[in-house]
Amino acid sequence: MGFGVVLARLRRARGWSQEELAHKAELSQRHVSFLETGRSQPGRAALAKLTKAMALKGWEQRSLMRSLTDEPERPQPERAPTALPEGFLERLSIWPACTFKSDGSLVQSNTALDTLLDYASGGKDLWGATAAVGVPNLYDLVFHPKGLIRWMINPEAVIPETLRRLRIEASHKPTLNKALSRFEGYPSVQKWGAGLGDPPAVLAEAYRLPMGKTLTVVSVLSSIASPGEYDLASLRIETFVPADGESAKLLSSLARPTTLPAI
Repeated sequence: MGFGVVLARLRRARGWSQEELAHKAELSQRHVSFLETGRSQPGRAALAKLTKAMALKGWEQRSLMRSLTDEPERPQPERAPTALPEGFLERLSIWPACTFKSDGSLVQSNTALDTLLDYASGGKDLWGATAAVGVPNLYDLVFHPKGLIRWMINPEAVIPETLRRLRIEASHKPTLNKALSRFEGYPSVQKWGAGLGDPPAVLAEAYRLPMGKTLTVVSVLSSIASPGEYDLASLRIETFVPADGESAKLLSSLARPTTLPAI
């Protein structure tokens, strides 16, 4: 996929016109237009200005830089990921965490996340209730009317940023478009999904839980260093780290003991 296509999609994911991007990057609108249509290629200075203006995250920068090379991204076969080591997520974090595929399909969740969802829902199976296509999905869990959106205090901030991430991924992995279309059909996404602005340095997600409790977490995304197994390395790991002391106390109070297999 060419540089101009990727640049245009990154710009649109931020809800900006060419003129707005040009102003923020201190370039001419004509220059931006030429870059997006492929009539020009960016010099080092222009590339640096665009990267800074859009506050590109690491993976966004990589996709933009990759588009400047002639080597296409090699397609990978769709396979079930190799199983994670037993007890991996429990050892990874004491905080709620899960692993999932790029389309949000759940692979594994840890005890802390399962306990938190039980507490929020009064013991109901939220994964099952929000599984729109029969498979538990992290994004369905968030956007579905029966999911986390019911307790979210700041959806106007969380939903646009979550969609931004999904849309950029879908721009260079077309197989995600079907799932993305499903997510975009949810009422919560239609209401708040267009509210894109400059991405925040850190986004805290806030939830109003039973008994007047408020939980504020910061989502941390990571991956597994697995040089010999593409499918395992392609998994996402999301950990929900408490953003303040009260949230840490709440999650700690919900913790239940787990038995981990010996290493």
